Formats: sequence, structure tokens, C-alpha cells
Amino acid sequence: MFDFKRCTARGCAATALSGDTHCAAHHKTPERYAEAALERMAAMASVKNLNLAGLRFEGVDLSGKRFYACSFAGSVLKNVTFAGSTFRMCFFDFCQADSCDFSGIDAQFCSFAGGTFLNASFENSELVHNNFDGARMTDCTLSYSNLYNSRFIMAQLERTDFVDCNLKKAYFLLSREDGVSWKFSNTQEAIRDMERLEP
Repeated sequence: MFDFKRCTARGCAATALSGDTHCAAHHKTPERYAEAALERMAAMASVKNLNLAGLRFEGVDLSGKRFYACSFAGSVLKNVTFAGSTFRMCFFDFCQADSCDFSGIDAQFCSFAGGTFLNASFENSELVHNNFDGARMTDCTLSYSNLYNSRFIMAQLERTDFVDCNLKKAYFLLSREDGVSWKFSNTQEAIRDMERLEP
């Protein structure tokens, strides 16, 4: 896991970026830091223990990488490709992802909670034991994916497709849905009401 060193800016409770003394909000040149981080990741097949929270990445290809215990929490991701990547214990909490490609990923024990996803694809993915609680997904697709034991509690799902997905033990409690397609998915095995919660 990345170091949880606090940002040295007075009164800031955020964690510092990896190898730095400040968080993205208080870094003097966050764009330059992000560019350097991308150069490092380009040379690595496995990316481990990096805190990149709050940075902005645009038009970047990170497909086929393996990410372990990394944080993109609060980051702005635009036209970023993670296709075919592996994620273990990674954090995308409260990120803003616009037109990003997460298709074919293998993500386990990751958190996308509170994130905003616009025109994002998670198709053909293994999304097992993940947290999408409170996420807002608009014009997205998770079709043909395995969502076993993942949570979408209080998520806002708008014009989003879950076609032919495995929904066994997937939680959609108190979620708001508008224009969502569940075609060919095993919705009867999803947890959609409090009465089905196990004691």
C-alpha cells in the first residue's frame, strides 16, 4: 500500500502524492508531476503503491497495466484508456471520468465510490468484490461483465447498460435508475431490496 503521509501544507489533511511532500491540490506543478508519473508507469508492467490522488490525466493510454494498491481518488480522467488492465485494492473514489475505457479489466477489491462516470465503458470485465456505492454513471455500459458481490448502493444510473451481466449477490439498494437496460442479466440473483439482506 502507498504511504499515508499527510500533505505538509498547513491545515491540509490529504495524503501527499507518492515521493512528494504535498497533495495534488497544494503541489506547485501538479501537471509536471502527472507527466513524470506517466513516464514512470509507461516503463512498468506492474504499477504498485502509487498515490496519484487528485491529479488530472487526459488522452492517456494505460491499457494492459497491472495496478496494485494505487490511488486515483479524486482524479480527473478524460479519454483515458485502462482497457485490459488488472486492478487490485485500487481507489477511484470521487474521481471524474469522462469518455474513459475500462473495458476488459479485471478489478477486485477496488473502490469507485462516489465517482462520476460519463460515457465510460466497463464492458467484458471482471468486476468482483468492488464498491460503486454512490457513484453516478451516465451513458455508460457494463454489459457482458461479472459483477459478483459488487455494490451499487445509492448509485445513480442513467442510460446505462447491464446487458448479459452476472449480478449474483450484486447490491443495488436505494439506487436511482433511469433508462437502464438489464436485458439477459440474472436480476433475480441481485440484492435489490432490504428484505433480501442476509441476517
